[in-house]
Amino acid sequence: MKKFACFQIIIAFALFFTACKSKPVAPEIVVPETVTVPSPSATLAFTGIQADDVEHLRVSYNLEVKAPLPSTARIESWRVLIDGQDAGSAFSLNYPRAEFAIDSTVPLTLSMDIAALAAKGLAPKDNYAVTLTADLDVFSGAAVSAHITAQGTANFPGIQEPRFNITSIAVLKAELINTRFRVNMRIDNPNPFPLEMSGLSYELYGNGRHWADGIDKNSFVVNGRSSVQGDLYLMMNFINMERSLLNQIVNLVDVNYHFTGEAQISTGIDYFPKFKTGFDISGYSKVLDK
Repeated sequence: MKKFACFQIIIAFALFFTACKSKPVAPEIVVPETVTVPSPSATLAFTGIQADDVEHLRVSYNLEVKAPLPSTARIESWRVLIDGQDAGSAFSLNYPRAEFAIDSTVPLTLSMDIAALAAKGLAPKDNYAVTLTADLDVFSGAAVSAHITAQGTANFPGIQEPRFNITSIAVLKAELINTRFRVNMRIDNPNPFPLEMSGLSYELYGNGRHWADGIDKNSFVVNGRSSVQGDLYLMMNFINMERSLLNQIVNLVDVNYHFTGEAQISTGIDYFPKFKTGFDISGYSKVLDK
């Protein structure tokens, strides 16, 4: 019996190993890794500003577009905000070509008209925050593969011209042929920073006639949000003038004056360190005797 039992056990193990050996093994399933293709992107960076004059500025940006596949891009639309308000009509956008290759740097220039901004109530300002937004189409061949947007903000100080006013005109009588005028002028600086002035040249007309001119080579500073007031001295020559004009001045009557000139202005601002400003003032003044 024992031999028979052992034989049965041996037979059972043999059948078990045979079954295991013949059972098919399931193949290993390999899940492929998911490859994420990055989407096209664009950046717009402020690079600088230039000024043609106080009223006309050029704001520069660099546009860069990146995409995973060789392609091209095109600016389809753009807009400009100043402090969150639409200002597009006061700007024009210039760039070298309509369509450009991906991974290239494209310079963009916004031409800024301060007078047009003033008409919209957006100028003058002590500081400007000009935000340019460009909407772009990305092309793979002839088909549009993506729509993307780039945005950049330029922050820079504004500059306003000084304001000139005549407060009084006085006759300093030396003799009737050669008489000096003293013109009292006030110069207002509307900017928050000081302005240095030099090379002040001027001409004075009275009752439609040229009376005198001169140049003041001295320099002086007008502090921010303040004014200076001073005297300019001009020599007049009454030879060949009408008697009525001479009588007006001698008798100290009102004079219809026209005062023109220009000055060199230094701002201390990097993008517009110096400029010339002109003034043209007309009005009536009491002619004082001293």
